[in-house]
Amino acid sequence: MTRALVLGGGAGIAAPWEAGLIEGFRRAGTDLGTADLIVGTAWGSFVGACLAAGADLNRAMDDVFAADRAQRGPAGNDLLLDKVLRLLSDRSVPRRTRRQRIGEITRRPEVVARAHRLDLIIDCLPVREWPVRPLRLAAVDADSGDRVVWDRHSGVPLAPAVRASASWPSEFPPTEIDGRRYMDGGMFSATNADLAHGCDRLVVLSPMRHVVPARTLDRELASLGDVDVTVIGPDQITVDLFTLTLSEPNIPESAYEAGLRQAADEAEKINATWED
Repeated sequence: MTRALVLGGGAGIAAPWEAGLIEGFRRAGTDLGTADLIVGTAWGSFVGACLAAGADLNRAMDDVFAADRAQRGPAGNDLLLDKVLRLLSDRSVPRRTRRQRIGEITRRPEVVARAHRLDLIIDCLPVREWPVRPLRLAAVDADSGDRVVWDRHSGVPLAPAVRASASWPSEFPPTEIDGRRYMDGGMFSATNADLAHGCDRLVVLSPMRHVVPARTLDRELASLGDVDVTVIGPDQITVDLFTLTLSEPNIPESAYEAGLRQAADEAEKINATWED
């Protein structure tokens, strides 16, 4: 039996919400850190890297919270965010072309100027070497619009791979790796669950499940074949947090607590999928 964990992307509260869920499930007797494969997208890549390496995820989140408090201020440009979201949902334009146009947005000076904010968060990553446990991280080439997937055999250092996967285009500039610019893997898919191929059992933590059309994840899961799948999206309390700006006090901490609380409600379902 092969078990996989997919950690989807979302706004800045995605990582603490996922971390809270993971800790809550652990307390209830299910350790998702025993996954045979972990797939990370956007801030799910940060959580996935910690989990795959066996690092102290709670301590890493404390460091992220401290870094967030130190730099708290206005979030990215709302007009640019709206433009990115409109492009993502514009079905009159081919998907790859949409991603290329979003990549053009990342060249704007106000986006480039925010690189240091992402650096402060990535500095909280407690591991710098790829773990032995299989870990796949998704990003998007900001110029070609193609998805890229990195693992420990790709020849790309872990921290830049995590940074690239989390480089949301209206918030942060792309991450340059070997002369190419890479942006958030969520520009291709909020979950990239199709990368969990080869597993028998799968848990998907999907912070954007309430926003992304269900057909997208359904299509990814169908590509995996006969797999026992459990998908967890945010409950209403967590959804409400998404409507708040990250400049408001203690939003990441609140997301973590929401994950802990929701885990108690979902623990039986997760255990049934994960355990023999």
